[in-house]
Amino acid sequence: MHLYKERELYKVLIKAEKQLFTSPRIKLERTLLWRKENLTHIPAIYAIFENKNLIYIGETGDLLKRMSDITRTVNHSFRKQIGHRFFNGIKSSKKFEEEIEIKLDKYFDDTLYIQFIEVNFGRSEIETYLIDKFKAQLINSPKKRKQKYNYELINLLFND
Repeated sequence: MHLYKERELYKVLIKAEKQLFTSPRIKLERTLLWRKENLTHIPAIYAIFENKNLIYIGETGDLLKRMSDITRTVNHSFRKQIGHRFFNGIKSSKKFEEEIEIKLDKYFDDTLYIQFIEVNFGRSEIETYLIDKFKAQLINSPKKRKQKYNYELINLLFND
């Protein structure tokens, strides 16, 4: 890749990262009313926090629908990952046993926050970059797309 093109790509990724992490942080709720008041049907990159700790990065073509999916075990890997990692739930394509579902609901209600930005084009690339950059603290499953990033150059550009 030409250096100029690489620099321009990294600038786009950095801009999206800065916009995401400076967007309003909203307490996530599992209700339809909350989704309708705080979200719309937009394509987006989103970050989920356990209180102040970043734990998940995702992308979607419809943020309102995705936040509905994320609260149901049968619909989204995020809730399955939480149930498995934090509450020793047995992974399956169905719900966890009732005791774990109750713990998951309480965990969602007590600790989760979301930040998001609208992104119409390049969501997958931004998501891949952010997952790679923050992989040590995320519960995301590894992505199949393996991209190599020049973090020395990214760090220089980040501080420009």
